[in-house]
Amino acid sequence: MTQIIYAEKEYTLNTGETILDCLLRHGIEYPHSCQVGVCQSCLIKGTGKIETAWQTGIQETLKAQGYFLACLAKPSHNLKLLPPLADECEVSAHILSLNKLNHNVLQVRLSVENLTPWTPGQYLNLINPQGIIRSYSIANLPLQDGFIELHVKLHDQGVMSQWLQNKAKIHNSIKIRGPLGKCFYFNPQKLSYDILLAGTGTGLAPLLAIVRDTLSQHHQGEITLIHGVLTDQDLYYVNELKNLATLYPQFHYQSCVLKSASGPSESIEHKILSAIRNPKDLKVFVCGPAETTNKLKMKAFCAGVPSSQIFSDAFI
Repeated sequence: MTQIIYAEKEYTLNTGETILDCLLRHGIEYPHSCQVGVCQSCLIKGTGKIETAWQTGIQETLKAQGYFLACLAKPSHNLKLLPPLADECEVSAHILSLNKLNHNVLQVRLSVENLTPWTPGQYLNLINPQGIIRSYSIANLPLQDGFIELHVKLHDQGVMSQWLQNKAKIHNSIKIRGPLGKCFYFNPQKLSYDILLAGTGTGLAPLLAIVRDTLSQHHQGEITLIHGVLTDQDLYYVNELKNLATLYPQFHYQSCVLKSASGPSESIEHKILSAIRNPKDLKVFVCGPAETTNKLKMKAFCAGVPSSQIFSDAFI
């Protein structure tokens, strides 16, 4: 049987069991969230043979130091484990402001000493003083703005969102890890192509950052952003996006409400199909809850957009 050593104690893995499952089964409250290798909350360090399959999406510098994801690891050999070391994978940040954008979205702005690594559209892990870890997308241009902006969906039972809403204060110190994810603008050759961005809820956050990034880099091509929500009250950043559309003729903003009380009710799946005109010369960015994100990706693919030109970060 495979043995793991954590906090100087030895544990036996069941057949086919992940390291995270083993730790949780023994009552160890190890940080975790998605449990499918996306959020990277369960980052852990090992001494011994580390399989590359356990390191999906991890930065190369962390891979080289023996880090991997406990939720992906099903070792067939013994391992000694260590929790992440703060000076190796975490950065200190301070809360600059906390503002409601609508009834259930909180805008969080953070100050960080070095803003260079924080890419617009990617996501980071936010770690509060109690050690709670959650993933949020970067919603702005950190280098240009001088801070990192996050959009946090407020849930009644959300441990992190309730801490941010009710307990966090301006100037509070927190930790962040990252950046992570595939949703960002990268066009060093200044190629001309159209861009379609679609997301629901706080999936708007990374898409907003990408829009601002493309416009600041004078992207050549049409840029369309579609934001879908459930009710009229769920919309936010509407005026800002309409102003951008006025200032930049190549940018087009569309919102759709599934259950609208003041206008037509529309699904984002229908909206995204009507926006795809030249699928072979189009890059698509999709963000939001996993189920909706997968549906939108499939819609784009079935409409003729090559899979290599579809980028997404699902919220889990």
